[in-house]
Amino acid sequence: MTTLKSADYKTIFEKLEKTFFSQSDLTASELTKSLESFKKIKKQKREDNDYFWVMVYVTFYSGFKAKTVTDKIQEIEKIFGDYEKVAKYDETKVQKIIASKKVIGHRLKINGIIHNANQIKVIKKQFGTFDKYLNSFGDTDNDKNLFELIKDLKKRFKYLGGITVFHFLTDIGYNVLKPDRVLCRIFYRLGLVDSEEDLLGVIAAGRKFASATGLPIRYIDIIFVAYGQVDAKPEFGLKEGICLSSNPKCELCGIYKFCQFKKKKKLA
Repeated sequence: MTTLKSADYKTIFEKLEKTFFSQSDLTASELTKSLESFKKIKKQKREDNDYFWVMVYVTFYSGFKAKTVTDKIQEIEKIFGDYEKVAKYDETKVQKIIASKKVIGHRLKINGIIHNANQIKVIKKQFGTFDKYLNSFGDTDNDKNLFELIKDLKKRFKYLGGITVFHFLTDIGYNVLKPDRVLCRIFYRLGLVDSEEDLLGVIAAGRKFASATGLPIRYIDIIFVAYGQVDAKPEFGLKEGICLSSNPKCELCGIYKFCQFKKKKKLA
């Protein structure tokens, strides 16, 4: 595993970001505007329904192609955007939702979301608000506290397991990123982790990038993911990423010299 100084993390991200911008069909100002929301995600007090909505969409995105969910996200929010309303859904309602085909008719996920809505109500009775529940775990930059929170979230809620729980925490502003296969692959190729299965190592490396650059970890996350994702990202003006799982575009990669990948292309 490669040991880097803080300045190296900053250099790597700046070069990666520069390459990202150079490959986009958007102008620099258009792309900056498109990415702006990811720089504004931070840990802050939110309403109970705001937390629930994040749970809803990370549940649907889990296991599906992003475009499949994004194309129906407005209808998903109309049907599942209010936890108090969702908590009252019964089997008849579930059947109507599936039959309507307005959203992804995944019965297990829909039932899981209904369960989660009721768990929000349980937490409100116990702690007053979901925000107070989260804060009861203390400083989650402390790994022990963070893991206790993760353990409890997994126990209470459906579809907040594995990587999805990190997606939830990332999107509510916690100092973690979602260690999905793209990030695991890129960080392994950079020698920042010993294997692509080292999820905690990927999270630790993400924190180092955020600390070194002074940027929100959610912004670090989205840039790396888009850099290595095969799917098109029209909102960022990208047809596909660069550090792909097969046939990576090493000739375009701005961080090629940092790459430890044994199968990387040899450039002239």
